[in-house]
Amino acid sequence: MSPDGDMEKERQDFPKSEKIRKKSEIDRIFRTGARFSCKGMAMRVARNSLPRSRVVFITVRSFEGAVRRNRAKRIAREVWRLNKTAFRQGFDVAVILYPGYEDFPVCSALMLSLFRKAGLVE
Repeated sequence: MSPDGDMEKERQDFPKSEKIRKKSEIDRIFRTGARFSCKGMAMRVARNSLPRSRVVFITVRSFEGAVRRNRAKRIAREVWRLNKTAFRQGFDVAVILYPGYEDFPVCSALMLSLFRKAGLVE
């Protein structure tokens, strides 16, 4: 408990160490990773040698405009951030987002079903 009487919460931030940013790392995931997909979203998963999982969110070119594309990525990042403690560690994940599935509940359901399909939910 903290000094003011509240219980300590588990950290739910999204630090840089959990983001995949290098093109070479993204290419490795697409080259060696396992594929999983459902309507509205696809995912590539590859093992890494780190004690944590990392993720990158990619949108396809058929999104109409930067606003919708960025909103889809923002919602997907939020779903990851809120659920990352339930996912197995030691994997690099590339999530490919398709237009039409940008609502939070829909994105959340799709992403969780893909992670279950990949066997990444503990």
